[in-house]
Order: sequence, then structure tokens, then C-alpha cells
Amino acid sequence: MIKSGRLKVIGELIGEKPKRNSSLSIGSKYVDFNTINLDVKHSPGLDIIADARHLPFKQDSFELILFTDVIEHLPEDEEDNALKEIHRTLRSNGRVILSTPNDRFLFKYLDPSFWLIKHRHYKNHDIRKFLENNNFKIESIFTSGGWWACAGNLWHCVITYPLNRILNRKIMPSLIEKMENKEYNFQKNDNGYTIYVKAIK
Repeated sequence: MIKSGRLKVIGELIGEKPKRNSSLSIGSKYVDFNTINLDVKHSPGLDIIADARHLPFKQDSFELILFTDVIEHLPEDEEDNALKEIHRTLRSNGRVILSTPNDRFLFKYLDPSFWLIKHRHYKNHDIRKFLENNNFKIESIFTSGGWWACAGNLWHCVITYPLNRILNRKIMPSLIEKMENKEYNFQKNDNGYTIYVKAIK
């Protein structure tokens, strides 16, 4: 059962689960979408260690590639290189599903990662431009989530992540989790916490 509101939206964008080995999840460690899981660092459930800018797969390998909450972690100005690799490894009419934090003033400035590691936030038109410049056709683009998602991210950075590193315990207040999941049931024009895109090669 998928509890996270963000993952629920991704599951809805995917629709029917793809066959094993016909889809790839970049940078999201283990997710239950019948994907091959790839990341730059070892973690439980990971299948392959590699960089999104140098995917170790032949051309036309996948029907679906998930690129969720990853683009903002790439070195600055490397977005196109990753999207070129995704385009190369997708089959004709294959899809990419991308998500990333929305560049709204308070969402960005209340993100501890923005201050600590220069975690980027994007506007819809930036993401659209990246995809179109790399020969993708956008099927849908929208935002979802809101202030509870922002609060959940803040709590994760300040409380959950440090405690998990020290005590190997994940703590998220049920109220934040419940309200965040509720927010991710709705699509917003361009003012939600997370941008979602479904595009086709």
C-alpha cells in the first residue's frame, strides 16, 4: 500500500503497472512500480548504481522512466544531459514521468535543503522548456500538494532525517502525513508544492 501522497500521484500517472524490466526508476531507490531501481548510492532495494547523465542501458530499452524528485539534485546546468539520456533509452512512444519542487517563494525559502545544499526549485515553464528542448511531447503538466507538504518537508529535514541517521527511526506526525496526503488528492494550476509532468518520446 502506497501511503505517500506524492507517490500516489505518480501511481495515478503511471496507470497500469508496467512489466518488470520495461520500466526504470531513476534516483528514487525502491518504489513498488515494477521498475528497475537506479541511484548513485547504494541502498536497500536498489538494482543498479549509476548516474542519470550516463545511463548504462542500450538505446530504446524502456517503455517508462520515472524521474521523480531527482532533477533538482543534479549539478546545475546538467538537466539537459540527464534528459538526453532518458530520451535515448526510451522506446518510441515511451513515457517519462517527472516530478520536482515548485518554485514558489515560501516553498523554496522554507526548504532547509535550499539553504544547505542549493536544492533547486523550478517553475512549470522551466520544466516544460527542458522537456521540449530534448524532443519530448508533454501530455500533462500540473502541480499538487500545498502547505502541509511544505510542513512535511521541513519536519523531515529538521527532525526525521537526523533521527533516522542517529537512531534508525523515522518519525512523522500523523496529522502532517494525513493532511499532506489529502492535499495530494487535488491538482492545482501552478501553485502546488510539487510539479508533475507526463511526457512522451
